[in-house]
Amino acid sequence: MWNLILACTTVLGFGLAVWQAMRAEQLNKRQRDLDWPQFRNAASDLARSVDRSGYMPDFILAISDRGAIVGHLVARELRRQIPIITVGYLDKEDTVSLPGFRTLCGTKATSFLPEGLRGMSKSRALLVDDFVMSGDGLSRVRNQLLEYGFEPDHIRSGTVVTTRLAIANKKGPDYYSREARDYDFYFPWGRAK
Repeated sequence: MWNLILACTTVLGFGLAVWQAMRAEQLNKRQRDLDWPQFRNAASDLARSVDRSGYMPDFILAISDRGAIVGHLVARELRRQIPIITVGYLDKEDTVSLPGFRTLCGTKATSFLPEGLRGMSKSRALLVDDFVMSGDGLSRVRNQLLEYGFEPDHIRSGTVVTTRLAIANKKGPDYYSREARDYDFYFPWGRAK
């Protein structure tokens, strides 16, 4: 009789442990992944953070094509309309050069910053993107703006998601909606890059 009770509790305990592990993975996935409504809400949270800080940019500089989506959503939430400028972006290291653009080569990507930004150096810029992994790309663009003559306090940055690594290395954005433990994060369009 005791063996039967022990066997039943063992099977029941094992089943509960498996169920708990599956439930924990579902909760972890919900925290780590964003669908379109969650992404829109996170971008709205980002815009509210910028607004609450009192920083009002003169323009938004979207770091990538995905950053342009974030830039549009953030711009809609701000108190006044501002232009969005998108930086050219390749998901690989490349030595391509485009007339009228400054090529910023990184280890994982190449950015093309419009030379026309040089004439906007008295303006306040908000750099936006969807995801910051290490913060190196964000730093490259920021440093180039400083080289163009922008004042350090006239440049702020914001992303929907940033990693703990970027924050720890002091290369994270000024504003962000979510913090990711690692690079394993999914947006509506796929895995974060």
